[in-house]
Amino acid sequence: MEESNFIALSPSTRKILDRMKQAVTSDLPILFLGESGTGKSYLGYLFHSFCKDRFPQYQVFDFSVSESEEETSEIFSKLDGKAGVTIFLEAFSNLNPSFQVQLLQKIRNEKGKNRYLLSDEPDLTEKVKSGRLQESLMTEIQTLQVKIPTLRDRKEDIPPLTRFFLDLIGKRYNRKNIKISEKLGKFLLEYDYPGNLHQLKNLLEAMVSMHNVKTLDTKHLPPELFETGYKQNDNLTVRTGIPLRDYEREIIRRNLILVNGNREKAARILGISERTIYRKITEFELFDSEDGKNLPSS
Repeated sequence: MEESNFIALSPSTRKILDRMKQAVTSDLPILFLGESGTGKSYLGYLFHSFCKDRFPQYQVFDFSVSESEEETSEIFSKLDGKAGVTIFLEAFSNLNPSFQVQLLQKIRNEKGKNRYLLSDEPDLTEKVKSGRLQESLMTEIQTLQVKIPTLRDRKEDIPPLTRFFLDLIGKRYNRKNIKISEKLGKFLLEYDYPGNLHQLKNLLEAMVSMHNVKTLDTKHLPPELFETGYKQNDNLTVRTGIPLRDYEREIIRRNLILVNGNREKAARILGISERTIYRKITEFELFDSEDGKNLPSS
């Protein structure tokens, strides 16, 4: 893996790259924190590429799926006697307390011998408070943290990520130079992405696999995308001194643009009936002259 494959145009992702480079010479474990689909395992392998000289081997152990005590013991036995290994442990907080203690001992005893990378969801402090995560283990691993932003918090990276994924997907489906329309580009920038990078990649692959076109548009978006609820965005910008009516009109207008004017899809996104959105379109005069010729019956 090359550094050039890591898309880092937003300030937050540039800081991640800088922090990882600074951490190469340290022997401390690194803790990657981020929501599902943000690319924690990708960053773990990227970091390994930075320190291959000292730790040429790379091993990944995923605890996101619950393992039996016997299976977990086998995993830990595989780590015994290792040297020169970058060891990446996913969802380590799912380990039971006794294995968390063993992990703590291994990290302490193997410092400089192996490099431990750990990844998990951002709620580790709550897990410590609830007793699900050993405080001593958290204290040991929290010095070098890499906090990975959600895709909705790194909007500058979405266009190059889209191009990168389309190139990969195009090779898989033997399709070259797949483009996206301006309207679809706006949609991809404004969508909330509860599934983060994985969702963007899967969304693009779904459109490429289902539509043999040179330019993808919003009409090629999977209908299922509009049947699921949107994750609440705590970072929604609201300005004071603006009438509620103006906000309502702008919200409806933007969602209609995102779905290429499809009232049924826009109504699903907004959580209102199609009859209500038609009434609002009429009230706010959001249809163009051509659209106005084919208004649905009341």
